[in-house]
Amino acid sequence: MKRICFLIQLLLACSPMFAGVPIVRPDLGEKTLIAPGYFGPNAFQVPEMNDGTVFKRFHLEVAGDYFSGHLVPGATDRTADIYLKCHIPLFSERVNLSAWWAVHEWWDADDAVAAARRIDKSLAGRGHDSGPAYISVDILLLTEGQYRPSIVLRSVLRTATEDASFASARSYDAPGYFFDIAAGKDFGPFRISVSTGFLCWQTDNGRQNDAIMFGAAASCRLPWAVLSAQYGGYWGWERDGDFPRTIRARIDVGPSQWLVRPFFQYQHGFHDWPFDQFRVGAALTLR
Repeated sequence: MKRICFLIQLLLACSPMFAGVPIVRPDLGEKTLIAPGYFGPNAFQVPEMNDGTVFKRFHLEVAGDYFSGHLVPGATDRTADIYLKCHIPLFSERVNLSAWWAVHEWWDADDAVAAARRIDKSLAGRGHDSGPAYISVDILLLTEGQYRPSIVLRSVLRTATEDASFASARSYDAPGYFFDIAAGKDFGPFRISVSTGFLCWQTDNGRQNDAIMFGAAASCRLPWAVLSAQYGGYWGWERDGDFPRTIRARIDVGPSQWLVRPFFQYQHGFHDWPFDQFRVGAALTLR
C-alpha cells in the first residue's frame, strides 16, 4: 500500500513540470476556448473506460487510426495516426502501469475548419505532429465476488505537447490529469461495468477546467472473439466546447489462447468531440 501511495504522489508531483503556461491571476469571467470542441481528435480524448480489472500479464497494442471530422459539415477534416498502448504489471497482481500515446499524427483540414477552431488560415491544410501521452497507475481495490463487483482506481497524468501543436489547434502545451473508479461484474460470458471520475486540464492564465467523467460498458466473450461497447464522456465547468461524448464498439478476433489477436474499433463522437474514428490493430498478451 505504501508503494501504491508513492506512485500516486509521484504522478501528481510531476504534473507541474510539464506546464507551459505562466501562472498569473486568473480571470474566471472569460472563457478560454481550450477544450475538445476546438481541437483535433487527440488533444482531449474521451478516455477509454476500465472495466474493473487490471492486467496480470504484459499487454501491448499497436494500431492505426483514421478520424473523419464533422465539426463543419462537408468540410475537409481528416486525421491519421499511429497509436500505442501498453499495460505492465508491477509489484503486485493488483497493480499495473498503463500508458497510451498517439505517437505521430497526420492531418488535413481546410479553411472552414480553421475558422471554426478560431485559428489562422495560414495554419490550415496538411501537417503532422505528435500527440500527448497518458500514463496511468491502475489499482484493484476490490476483487470480484459472488455478489460483489470488482473495483479499480486509476490515477492518470496527461503530458503537454509542443507550442506549435497549440497554434494549429492539434493539442495544448499544458498538462492534465484524471482520477476515475470503475466497477465491473461478470454474468456468465457477459460483463457489465460503470465508471465515474474527475478530470482536470490547465487552460490559460493559471486557470484549469474541471470535469466530471461518466461511462458505462458491456462486453461478451465468445469462443472466437470478444465483443465490447462503451458510452462515456466528461462535462467541464466552462460549458463551451468541454462536453464531449462518444460511443465505442470493438471486436477482438481469435480465441483467448492466441498470443497476438487482431482487433477493430469504431468510435462515434458527438457534441464537443466531432469525429468518427476507425481503428485497426493487433494486441499482444504474454501468457
